[in-house]
Amino acid sequence: MDRAVKKNLILFLTGKVTAVLGSSIYAFVIGLYILAETGSSLNFAFTLVLGILPRILLAPIAGTLSDRLDRKKLIISSNIASAVWLCGVLAVFTLATQELWILYVSTAGLSVINTFYTIAVTSSIHNMVGQDNLQKAMSLNQAAISLSAILGPVLGGVFFGIFQINLFMGLNIITYIISAIASILIKYDLYANKASLKKQVSLSEDLKNGVSYIRSQRFLFHLVVISVWLNFWFAVFPVAMPYLVLTVRGMSSTHLGIIEGAFSVGMMVLALVLSARKEIKRKEFSIMGGIVLLSSILILIGVPAFPSIIEMGNQIIFIYLIALVLFLAAAIMFINMPVTVLLQKNTPDEYRGRVMSLLETGSSAMTPLGFILFGFLLEKMPVWILLGVSGLSLVSLVMYLYREKMFLKLLRKEVQDKTVAVEA
Repeated sequence: MDRAVKKNLILFLTGKVTAVLGSSIYAFVIGLYILAETGSSLNFAFTLVLGILPRILLAPIAGTLSDRLDRKKLIISSNIASAVWLCGVLAVFTLATQELWILYVSTAGLSVINTFYTIAVTSSIHNMVGQDNLQKAMSLNQAAISLSAILGPVLGGVFFGIFQINLFMGLNIITYIISAIASILIKYDLYANKASLKKQVSLSEDLKNGVSYIRSQRFLFHLVVISVWLNFWFAVFPVAMPYLVLTVRGMSSTHLGIIEGAFSVGMMVLALVLSARKEIKRKEFSIMGGIVLLSSILILIGVPAFPSIIEMGNQIIFIYLIALVLFLAAAIMFINMPVTVLLQKNTPDEYRGRVMSLLETGSSAMTPLGFILFGFLLEKMPVWILLGVSGLSLVSLVMYLYREKMFLKLLRKEVQDKTVAVEA
């Protein structure tokens, strides 16, 4: 690997882990603080909505700006803006008032800024490491996110009873500053083509051009549709698992925490494995096999709710669910990694921000919609039936793709073209 690429990856991971871990700890502590102050799960849920809603609404705009502006400046500006924003929140919270609306505003503001940061970073990875190192970079990026998902709640829970919330704000300010410094040192244009002269059009026109481009590129359009479909049906997992473990099986919240933590551990371990391996060549097998495995696991997760299994001891069910969740994480990685690599490789630099942001919007929008629908259906039908329907819906996607054949032909063509290009 080129020395400049190694330097970029080290700096990228330093900034990513620092910023994401700090944000994860801060978000967890904010949730605990609001829950402790109000005792209301509704208020806690409101903070989650404020964290995800800006991503859904603003991702297309963030993607368009990422294609129009210098991405490095956008990334650095986003980190600095987050630090400045939290400085203002900390000043108000410490010197003026400690009412909860300050924390709601803080969460919403950080989510808005983070939307622009995330899209700019994602659309910069290709130019930062080049095509040959995309899987490594994307895998390490996922590993950083998974590590933060594991350590954030753990460290946040440990420190919550020891330190005041002001300290967590100060800690997060420092993490954003470190991330900004790392971003300054990264060469984001290491593998970028020379920028072509762009026509000066309006922001809305640029966004429309991005949508039109995706619709005109059949392969990219299929990738986006598949990603949105998968995200919708996978939303059953975070809704059904707590209901299955706590309500149906009567297990403890500690059991639930370990089971859900195993998911992040599985994602991180497989991400590290993929980062050390060559790029997946048999992408068709990886994507289709991953979808079949994902659908099978969702169905199997519902087995402990079967009337004939309900009397089985929870110790065995606990181990069973941990094993399934680890395989579930593997299935998602085997789907996501080839899809994201193909999206990065097959999207021209001038459209990459818009393509990634529209994918983000579609996928993110499906998650709360799935939460609402599956939460409602859990009150109307047994959890094993809901998981079974979701799993079979994913199987139907595989059947459709093999029957319709267009996507598979395009996938094989893309893989073949890239292989020929590398050998040449």
